[in-house]
This record gives sequence, structure tokens and C-alpha cells, in this order.
Amino acid sequence: MIRLEGVSFAIGDFRLTDASFEIPAGGYGLVIGPTGSGKTSLLEAIAGHVPIPEGRIWLGDRDVTRLPPEQRGIGFVYQAYHLFPHHSVRENIGYGLRLASADARARVEELASLLGIGPLLDRRIRGLSGGEQQRVALARALAPRPAILLLDEPFAAVDPVLRRVLRRELQELREREGLTTLHVTHDVEDAMRLGDMVAVLGNGRIQQAGPPSQVFRYPNSAFVAHFIGAGTVLQGRIVRTGPTGGDPPRLDARFESGPLVLEVIAEREGDAHAVLRPEDILVSRTPFPDYPRNRFPARVLRTELQGPVTHVHLDVSGETIVASITTATAQSLDLRPRDQVEIAVKATAIHLI
Repeated sequence: MIRLEGVSFAIGDFRLTDASFEIPAGGYGLVIGPTGSGKTSLLEAIAGHVPIPEGRIWLGDRDVTRLPPEQRGIGFVYQAYHLFPHHSVRENIGYGLRLASADARARVEELASLLGIGPLLDRRIRGLSGGEQQRVALARALAPRPAILLLDEPFAAVDPVLRRVLRRELQELREREGLTTLHVTHDVEDAMRLGDMVAVLGNGRIQQAGPPSQVFRYPNSAFVAHFIGAGTVLQGRIVRTGPTGGDPPRLDARFESGPLVLEVIAEREGDAHAVLRPEDILVSRTPFPDYPRNRFPARVLRTELQGPVTHVHLDVSGETIVASITTATAQSLDLRPRDQVEIAVKATAIHLI
């Protein structure tokens, strides 16, 4: 288990304030945020390399806030790997062990086999590919059997195909070793595919933390919505149009954003942001019937093919809105720039912030 309670610290001009989240034992947590948001500094604080004047850090059932790094039981893989170029792969993996012992040698062989680098054990680090060096760095971090694994942008230097392979290998190793893992990245896809818990770091604070299904479906601020790419984010105002009802109370309302007006179900009136998720937007060549309530003419700006999904960029009353449809649907619609279409979105599908 990794738990942060109100952790605050400063490094130079950067300050992290009141960071709190928890990753359960054996869980996989991710901290995502823009470049320069302090993700690596947060890992270094957990590892004991940055003093913590405020707050507490728990690893398992131990308060480690004041413990030195060597007493925290952590494996750490930095983005730059920090391998020893003048040593062999075997010596790098066994750096934290006593290689003279049979158990240590067996551990090195075991991890090398699991990560597919057994044939490289007697080679020097120089000349290894980025993916091979990543595997060596991961094996070295795991060799002492830590309870906690910290990963700093572990897939940043590898191509997309290898990234998918490494994700799978990392998940298998984590489950096999029973590790609690914290991984920092700016790659939202990592968070969606790997995490049990996701925390979004920005402007010196944890902006939102929770299960990926919650964070990615219901961002709690415009900052989070923009960063995770939740969809089209509109700024405007909620105006009541009907009575309050339900538990918790909801009111019929409209969301006004310039010339674009949306029918919504809201909890309050006033200034707000509306998030239109691409997967919730319907696109048609012909007019929709009376349902859903939100139906608008739109002009196709461009389409982006992404495998089985196609993103359609649309101009709706001067706002650019992105819809996500299956590529098969896009092909049947034969959408081209400047084509006129109709889009629709349910009032209940619009997320208000």
C-alpha cells in the first residue's frame, strides 16, 4: 500500500501542496500530468530523496516519512535508466545483490528469463536498444524483491509497438511479484490501460484522484478535462428551464455557450463548463427524429482514422466539436471536408463541471 496524507514540499521554484491519495496493496497507481508538473519530484519524495516538511508517507503499515531511502524497501526505475555502461547486463541486474551467492545468481537469471534478456546477460550496456535497456533497469529494480515499485516515465523512449509489449510484461511481473506500483507519466493511454488508481497532477496540486473509470468519465475541472482529452470542453452558463426533482436533486436546464445552446440535466445554475465526450455524439447524413433533444446541423472539417475508430471534427455554430464513430460507420457515411451532416447528443450524456 502507498498512502500520501497532505504531503507538501518545495524544490527551487516548484511547490507541491497537500498531495493525498492511496494505492491499495498490490495495486497499480498512476500519476499523470503535463511536463514540468512535478511528477518525478513526487516519486523522489516517496523514495526519500526529497525532504517532506509537511504531511506523511505510508508504505504498507509503516510511516516512512522520516526514514532514509535504503530503509523504505523501494525499487525505482528512472526515465534515464541510470545503468552502468562499463558493467555487463548481469552485473547491472545484480547490483543490489551479492552476486557471489547462489541465490543472487539465480534471481538474476530468473528476472532475465522473465524479461526476455537472458541471452544478453554477458553483454555490456553500450549497444543495447532502448527496449533492452528498459528491461535491464526494470530487472535491477526488482532484483532485491522490493514491496514497492516506482516508475518514472518507463515507456517514454520506446516505440508504440514495444510500449504495448512492455505494458503486458510489466503487468505480469507486478502480479507475479505482488508489487504495489506507482507509475508517473504524461501518457494518458498508460493510465487508461494500467491503473487501478489515477491521480492528475497540475499547478502544484493533485487535481483529481480515483479509479480510471471515474476520472476519465467524470473530470472534476476544465483543467483535468483538457489534459485527459475527455472531449470538447465548452465554457458557458447553466440556466434553469424546469423544476427540480430526483435524489440527488436535478433540474432541467440549458447550457449557453455563445450561439450554441444545449439542453442539459444540471445540479445547479451559473457559470460552468460542459464536456461533450466524442463517443456520446451521434453523426448522421439525414435528420434525427425528435429524440435526442440536442440536434444540430454541422459541417465536417476533417476526419482522423485511428484503427477501428474515426474521429470526426465538426463545426457547430462556430464551435469545433469532435465525434468518435466506428470506422465502418465513417466509411458508410463517406464523410468528406465541407460535407453537411446532423449531430445529436443526449442531455443526460453531457457532463457539467
